Amino acid sequence: MPSEDTSGCLDGWKSKIKMVDAVRVEIEFKSSESKYLRMFSGAYVRGFVYWVIARNNRSLASELHENKNLAPYATSPVFGEKGVVEKLEEGKTYRFSVSFFVPEIGEVIKEYITSTGEIFFAGTSNRLKTARVQYFDFNIDEFEPIEKFAVNFVTPCYFRIPSNKYRFLPLPYPPLMFRSLARLYEAFVAELPLNYRSWLDKHAIAISGCNIRTEKVTLKKGMWTVGFIGRANFTIPKDTYNEEFARITAALLKFGEISNVGGGRTSGFGVMRVENMESATDLATSS
Repeated sequence: MPSEDTSGCLDGWKSKIKMVDAVRVEIEFKSSESKYLRMFSGAYVRGFVYWVIARNNRSLASELHENKNLAPYATSPVFGEKGVVEKLEEGKTYRFSVSFFVPEIGEVIKEYITSTGEIFFAGTSNRLKTARVQYFDFNIDEFEPIEKFAVNFVTPCYFRIPSNKYRFLPLPYPPLMFRSLARLYEAFVAELPLNYRSWLDKHAIAISGCNIRTEKVTLKKGMWTVGFIGRANFTIPKDTYNEEFARITAALLKFGEISNVGGGRTSGFGVMRVENMESATDLATSS
């Protein structure tokens, strides 16, 4: 199962991040002034990450900017006491997180947050309160195969539909959702069986219920996108159940809590939280 170290201490960072599959840094800051955010706050976090990387490692920043492959990091939007915020208020505390899968990004983030007691964010300097670090491993063999689960999509999520033209789907469609997670997992952790995707395409994972709504989100002037938020329940029906693939699905779900899912991951889209994961063993015991 994923291993976590939430001590908040940055000691041993360099040696440890090379031994795990993913690292998440949660940054908490106190706003120095009140200001409305002109776009989705996750876009500000993405800008912050690029700014930090560029000031410490310009070649890495250029490489990330020009990279056409999957981005080796993901962000959250800015959260306040009541969830995602659209405005910062002077004197109040806010937080956001950055997850990454390559140690080079971790090094520049650490260099920045350990060299100053402030954080430059959304055009102003703010007092840095804490920086907490979590380390994760995703060994599929350590997961129990699941049959039922729920996912809470915290921030807008959408999936790209393969076609000659740009198309997207703002719905929790299982084949697209788990193909997205599988691509990320294979890019940064380990390979998966080729027939797992064929299994997904046979509608092996079904939606058993959902309570979602769509939101239109501004990214920057003249640019916007639409995604869905809310809760969706899923099940692996008995006629498609496969123990190996159910175990992989469990691992991908927990991985998705770190990587985000769908489009716009680096701008805080697709933040997901897994709820009520029931293993096949649990179901057999309770029946």
